[in-house]
Amino acid sequence: SFAKNFGLYGERTGTFSILTNSADEKERVMSQLKLIIRPMYSSPPIHGSSIVKTVLSDEGLTAQYYGECSHMADRIRSMREMLVAKLAEAGSTHDWS
Repeated sequence: SFAKNFGLYGERTGTFSILTNSADEKERVMSQLKLIIRPMYSSPPIHGSSIVKTVLSDEGLTAQYYGECSHMADRIRSMREMLVAKLAEAGSTHDWS
């Protein structure tokens, strides 16, 4: 996905915990939290899509992007082949294909 390849994932990470004294208080807090977070999900940030648009609208940047993706795919393939070879050297008889 473009989000992963462009490093745009993880924009909304983290945790937020609240401890309440009662179920009623929990419901009141949840009601307020939902009011706060709704706009965040209804109107996500656009800077990620702006980055993708900039790169994919420029021939040079697009070529660089696809070249880097190809390089990474080749590296992953090479690392997997090396792993299979090392496993075979270690005596593995499993078919890793």
